[in-house]
Amino acid sequence: MHKLFFASLLILCCVPLAVAQSNDRSRFEFFAGYSVMRINYKAELPNPLTPIIVAFAGKQTLNGFNASATINLTKGFGLTGDFSGHFKTTSIPDPLGGNISTHVRVFNLLGGPQYRFGGDSRVTPFVRALAGVANTRSRLEVPSLNSTDRLSSTDFALALGGGVDVRVSERVALRVFQVDYNPIFLSSGNQLGFGNARADNVRFSFGVVIR
Repeated sequence: MHKLFFASLLILCCVPLAVAQSNDRSRFEFFAGYSVMRINYKAELPNPLTPIIVAFAGKQTLNGFNASATINLTKGFGLTGDFSGHFKTTSIPDPLGGNISTHVRVFNLLGGPQYRFGGDSRVTPFVRALAGVANTRSRLEVPSLNSTDRLSSTDFALALGGGVDVRVSERVALRVFQVDYNPIFLSSGNQLGFGNARADNVRFSFGVVIR
């Protein structure tokens, strides 16, 4: 988690530097919305499989949120800080009684350049390339054994993609869609039990933009 903290601090420290270039508040924009992530962790699976790795095996869909803040330095070019969280809980019957639950959590903290097309048009597509860290967590609960196993890994991540905003008033727009390829590069020896691996995730978001 200390990596996540220092990445947050770095992004926050960059904000005053960008703001100093302009006093025009219209250059700020904030996005918040619903998000779906399709995760795909590719790894050499051990034999026998551990319960934690089973939680990430194969493609899965996680639901969550996505929020970002952008400082537009020109009409087209800006700097974006992005945060998202995606979650999934799976329960299966325990032969000893009750349910075995697995909780998967993926958090992204990213920042980088964004370019918006269309200027002052009502419909404005944008593209962006963000980099930062992702924190992947798994918690396995077995009530019949009074056991809880928690593991996490913080690794380098990217978000490469874009979307389309549609203006509905002077200060409000709808982000009708946003798609990001969100690879997470798990380092060798990570706590989740994978070797050196890459998670080829895709993130879909939509919501409201305030300018």
